[in-house]
Formats: sequence, structure tokens, C-alpha cells
Amino acid sequence: MSNSSHTFAQFLCAKFTCLSSSSSGDEQRVRNKRRKCRTLKYTSFEQLPNELLLELFDYFTLFDIYTIFYGLNTRFNQLIAFSCIRGFAIHSIRENNLYLKCILPDIPPWQINTLKLWHNSSYEQLLNKFPINLYYVHTLILKRLKNLSFHQCRELLKHFKCLETLSMIDFHTAKVDWLDDNNWKNLIDIDLPHLRYLDVRISVIYHKQIYDDDKDNIIYSFTSRYGRPTYRLYTGSLLKRDPILEICLTIDQVFPLR
Repeated sequence: MSNSSHTFAQFLCAKFTCLSSSSSGDEQRVRNKRRKCRTLKYTSFEQLPNELLLELFDYFTLFDIYTIFYGLNTRFNQLIAFSCIRGFAIHSIRENNLYLKCILPDIPPWQINTLKLWHNSSYEQLLNKFPINLYYVHTLILKRLKNLSFHQCRELLKHFKCLETLSMIDFHTAKVDWLDDNNWKNLIDIDLPHLRYLDVRISVIYHKQIYDDDKDNIIYSFTSRYGRPTYRLYTGSLLKRDPILEICLTIDQVFPLR
């Protein structure tokens, strides 16, 4: 637990415990305080209203909240899940993995409309054990994933059968299967039948040396409207030409109801 969280936890324990005496009072004052304490009603931490508990959660990290409060009772588990739904900030990969593995599976599916994954560990965690409550997610945001192939992402996206909005932002990869028009077509037509909006910004980098003629053909395909197939979803912007070829794929597409 962080030092600030530990100090705050100690404060709460002292705040909601009836203190018996102070070291500076005389014996009679101590007796009076003890008699007074016996007549007071105790207020335990668990009896605090939900609104106050949620405010207190803002002073802790997600890891601290899970370590201290999760598993105490059903009410606390539901409050922790609700704090995540309302936009609890996740600051580290450890917290992200903890959330995906331990908290997310307990959230009722009808309460999850949007899911945002921002690290490769998120992709690996979900692909290894996909929570069934995510099947009904309507909006998925994939951000800052690196060196994943189109095939790898497609294996994850296949699970989101009810997906209506998909955003793939700030990808950087050297996998050239992102440039395959048929891959995109199959993803939209077969894997995501309910998709209505697709927003993509991906940088594809050719690290390998390629012949000048091949490089020219690739550049022509992205820079000339005559070299672009009519069924291609994405447009391409040439970011770098030498010594490596870097292309930015962009999609901003609205699909009709199917």
C-alpha cells in the first residue's frame, strides 16, 4: 500500500473507533470518558453510506482498494465494481491486469457498454480468458497497442459479436497484414455484423529492405486515387520514405444497418 493510502487508512480507523482516554487526563476524567463511551452508539466503517464510501475510494489506488476492501462482503465488491464503471483511473499495468482478471468478470454484463484497452497486456489477458460478460459490449477502444498483427487483433474482436463502434488508435506495428484489403472486408462482413462506426489510425512500418520498384508501387497505391481499389476501407498517408517505409492507415467509416 502506498504511504498516503496507509496514513489515510489509519485515520479512518481512528475516526470510527470510540477512543477511551488520553494520556494527559486525570483518573476521574478517564472514568467519565469511559462511561460516556459506553452510552455512545458505535459507527462502523461498513455502515457508511455508499456515496461516502465512493468518495473515500478516490483517495486510494485501485490496487489498494482491491487489497483492503475486496472480498469483505457483497456490498463492497459491488461498490468497487461500480467505481470502475463510473471511470476509475487506472495508472499502471499491474492495476490494469488486476482489473481485467479480478474485477471486470464480476460486473453484470448489462452495466458494461464501453471497454477501453490501452496496453498489450490487456489484449493478452482477455485473449487467454475472455469474460463472458463482455459479449454484449457496444463500444470498444483499442489504444497504443504495439506490434500486433491483424490476425491477432481479429482473434480478439471475434468475441465482440454485438460491437457497434470500434476505435483503434495510435497503433504501431511492423505486421503488413494490416494492408490486406480482404482482411478488413472479412472483419466487417463476417466477424462484426452489427458494426456501425469504425475509427482507425495505425502506423505500419516496413523495417525490411524492399526493392525500389516494390516501394514505388506501395507508395503509388496510397498516394494515387487511381491505384486504390474501390472496396478499400482505409486511406494511406506516407509518413516516411527512406530508409524505412512508414505508412499511416486511416479509417473513418459509418456503415449502414445490415
